[in-house]
Amino acid sequence: MDTLELARDILRSNLQLGAHADQMERDTALMGALPEFNSLSVVGLITAVEEQLGCSVADDEINADIFETVGTFSDFISSKMA
Repeated sequence: MDTLELARDILRSNLQLGAHADQMERDTALMGALPEFNSLSVVGLITAVEEQLGCSVADDEINADIFETVGTFSDFISSKMA
C-alpha cells in the first residue's frame, strides 16, 4: 500500500469520511476545510500513524504543515516509514 492510500485509510477511519476519502487527492485541503477536522482529530491521526507503522511521533515533530493537505499528511507518513 502506498502512503497516499494509507493516508486516505487513516483519514477515512479517524474522521469517519466513508467513500468521501476515496475521492481525496494530494492537493485536497484538510485543516480548515473539513468540519470533522479539529484538534482531537490531530491526536487521533497521530495515534493511528503510530499504531499502523509501529513508530513513535515526538511532540516537536507535530505542526500544522503536516495537516495542510492529504499530500502533506501522506509525506509525513512516508517520512515515518523511512
